[in-house]
Amino acid sequence: GRRKDRVSAVAKQCAEASPTGAKALDVVADVTNDNDCRRLVSDTIKTFKKLDILVNNAGRGVGSSIRDGDILDKYELIMNTNLRSVVRLTHLCVEHLEKTKGNIVNMSSVMAIKPKGLFCYLMSMAALDMSTKCVALELAPKGIRANVVNLGPVNTEAMRVRLKI
Repeated sequence: GRRKDRVSAVAKQCAEASPTGAKALDVVADVTNDNDCRRLVSDTIKTFKKLDILVNNAGRGVGSSIRDGDILDKYELIMNTNLRSVVRLTHLCVEHLEKTKGNIVNMSSVMAIKPKGLFCYLMSMAALDMSTKCVALELAPKGIRANVVNLGPVNTEAMRVRLKI
């Protein structure tokens, strides 16, 4: 996550939920920043000595239409978060996942399958679904499984603000 307070809160929840009290590694990072991505993977390997699973769950949804005057700015913002970061982190993690016969889980949206509005967001989710299929085919011979989860609406702070809940 990008906010230290939220990252720390989730790390605390993980430790409380752990039957052994295992401490989570809390790394503040922006997945759209290549240096942060490298540091995230490096810190993980330094701490745990291996990588069993990569979950790509960062996402950004901004309302957009092909008619928007700033469509290319929105496109870059969304694609950098929702797709480029996944490609970057997957690339950085492959060598480690190969050693453990690990897994990649990409979080997408059911809206990639049934589009409705949100031009750039939906395009990024459809691309994420296809990239997951391509990665799965490429990495399967190395023992790495890659899957995508197409979530429905999720009750998040951003969604509550948007819907005024």
